[in-house]
Amino acid sequence: MQLSESLDTVKCEAGEFRGLGMGNNREEALSTAYSDLAKQIYSSVIVSTKYLQKQVLNGKENISSEYESELIVKSALLNAHDARILHTERGANKTGAVLCMSRADAAKGFTKQQQLAADSLALVSHIVANVENPKRKNEAWHKTQIFWNEIMRIQNLLEGWGLEKANYFDSASEAYLKARENYKNYCQNANFFWEPEQENDYSAIAFSILSKNLKIEKSACSTSGVLLNYKGNKPDCARKFGVHSCSYQPLLSIASCQGAEYLLLKNSIENAHQKQEFALEKMQENFRTADFWKEWEQEIREWSLQCE
Repeated sequence: MQLSESLDTVKCEAGEFRGLGMGNNREEALSTAYSDLAKQIYSSVIVSTKYLQKQVLNGKENISSEYESELIVKSALLNAHDARILHTERGANKTGAVLCMSRADAAKGFTKQQQLAADSLALVSHIVANVENPKRKNEAWHKTQIFWNEIMRIQNLLEGWGLEKANYFDSASEAYLKARENYKNYCQNANFFWEPEQENDYSAIAFSILSKNLKIEKSACSTSGVLLNYKGNKPDCARKFGVHSCSYQPLLSIASCQGAEYLLLKNSIENAHQKQEFALEKMQENFRTADFWKEWEQEIREWSLQCE
């Protein structure tokens, strides 16, 4: 009987992963067997991950490829010491080896990573519930989704192997659902609110330009949301050498509804003319067509919540 045929008769227990290898000596055979064992587990992970992605994408949540986790097993077994050497055999020219590993042992590295993801989720989900800063809230919710997707990817794998949920799974699920509900409730009122310090031509122009592509409410700020407080007042003009030199500094404060300023956007416009009225007229035209509006709009967008 050839070596390969002999090794095929060596079976692991039902449900175990089996690694088969051959080499010039025992060490090479075992190394190949460990690699083969890792491939069996890796294949199981690939199938599980694809199933999870399909399952989630057909649901309410859209998980992009950005959330896809890097697989634990690639080319070598992380916990190789848990593999059981079932059989080694020397043939005419080669040595063969058969390794076995239970699903519970194969799951150890995955459950460890799942535990780390659950611990991280607990931290970032707490931030989602307790921070009002839109950028920080967005970042915390984004990370919460990443960690939850990691937990579920591994959970789907473990359940496919017939293993029970870890004791921390339910608490992680509860933390995720609370964070999602908090973010959803915040989103319902988290609009942009426009409150200029003074109502004048310049504040009206600023609102007209910014509200074209941004949803901005011209009303008092609600309990949650972002306050856009326009602070640009009137141009300053001075007569020098028979010319009226005018300058204007538009200012826009991005703040919480409670008044905590996140960022102050500012720019400057200048114009000069022999007649002040013409200088001011041109100033307003330059203000309306200034290049900085796109930059302001982009910056404001970064303070909006990424609501569904």
